[in-house]
Amino acid sequence: MYTRCETDFNLETHLIMFLQESPFYAELSRHIRKTPTEGLPTAGVTFNKETDELVLLWNPGFFEGLTKTEVRGVLLHEFNHLIFGHLAGRRREPHRTWNIATDLAINSLIYAAAGTKSTDESPLPKEGLVPGRRPQMCPDMLAKAPADHRAAYEQFADLIASFPTMQTSEWYHFKLLEESQKNEGDGGKLMRQLLGTEPGEIKVVIGGNSMDDHDGWDSIPEEMRPYVEGRIKAVLEKAVNHADQQSNGWGNMPASIQAEIRRSVSNIINWRSVLRQFVGSLTRGERTTSIKRINRRYAYIHPGVKRGYTARLAVAIDQSGSVDDVQLNAFFSELASLTRRATVDILPFDCYLDPKDIFEWKKGTSPALKRVRGGGTDFNAPTAHVNDPKNRGKWDGYLVLTDGECGAPGASRVKRGWVLSKGHKLMFDTAELQVFMDDSKPMSGAWR
Repeated sequence: MYTRCETDFNLETHLIMFLQESPFYAELSRHIRKTPTEGLPTAGVTFNKETDELVLLWNPGFFEGLTKTEVRGVLLHEFNHLIFGHLAGRRREPHRTWNIATDLAINSLIYAAAGTKSTDESPLPKEGLVPGRRPQMCPDMLAKAPADHRAAYEQFADLIASFPTMQTSEWYHFKLLEESQKNEGDGGKLMRQLLGTEPGEIKVVIGGNSMDDHDGWDSIPEEMRPYVEGRIKAVLEKAVNHADQQSNGWGNMPASIQAEIRRSVSNIINWRSVLRQFVGSLTRGERTTSIKRINRRYAYIHPGVKRGYTARLAVAIDQSGSVDDVQLNAFFSELASLTRRATVDILPFDCYLDPKDIFEWKKGTSPALKRVRGGGTDFNAPTAHVNDPKNRGKWDGYLVLTDGECGAPGASRVKRGWVLSKGHKLMFDTAELQVFMDDSKPMSGAWR
């Protein structure tokens, strides 16, 4: 997916050339929206909960100054952040130290795959941090820096150059923390700021994690991270299957890394986790920028970030005769955990839905739940109520808890998901989210 804007730089041309080399990355890229923006100085990957999609944000001005090889390297870098779970699944504290560590791990792999020698064209922009290579410095900015700043830069550069290649993000993270502990007291404050273990940031004149932007990682609410991780794994699974069907589907990616990626998508995500993240994905007010807020990394250069977190959910509970009390109790039990995260409206239905039966289950409360219906099943009953013009804008999402024994309903105006009781499935195909209340089954649907 690609969002066009007015710019002289054509990212699509570079993508086509790059993706011809690797069907794996081609399939992965197909599921990522590319959005040009001047809201960040370089590039970064994030997740847009409003549109429920992975997004690559890129600054045309930054890309215009890169060579073709460097553009390819930046794209590889961003895709690898998704592949190795840095966006949501593998998060460590302090965040900036972890950001540096992930860049070191990824860039080491990019250099190894490129087989670059010291005289060859670099596969990454000069800002990229690479283990075993001394970060390049800007001579003009370095000359203007105070003496203590220059000393910290030199120490930081020596540390990066001393690191071995092809280690994990966790390994580099541990080494950065270890180095930080050696720089205690006021004398080591600047070095700790460069390493990301102390608040504040001196003006960076070397690589220092400036090749891309990781602020989008922090914009994902904690309760949504398992959901986003599942979305990424679903895309990766498609890319793995696509690559395995091609003669050179993985390009020049090392076999050991291919095996790592295959293992990473083989796990079944816990259905309760994904169900709860469906609720989290409906939160209104995605990450936006505001000049009234100070940017933590680029103070007074780029706008800061503001967010909003409110949501309202409609939950239609199938109370038809085919749904016995055991299934109904399982539905009610899981709803108790959902309502700790949001306020929901309960819509009991069978082949009809009586508005008088609808009630609000407020966050943190435990209302008395009982069966009020018992006839046949018609999914159009709750769908018609949700779609009613009188209810426009009332709900951000709509879940149907059911045994699935009914034909397909009409389209829903709001995001809809299906929760199927143990041992049951829908009697029709749908691209909407399906969550099976059975830990032995993989989940399917729009996120997969």
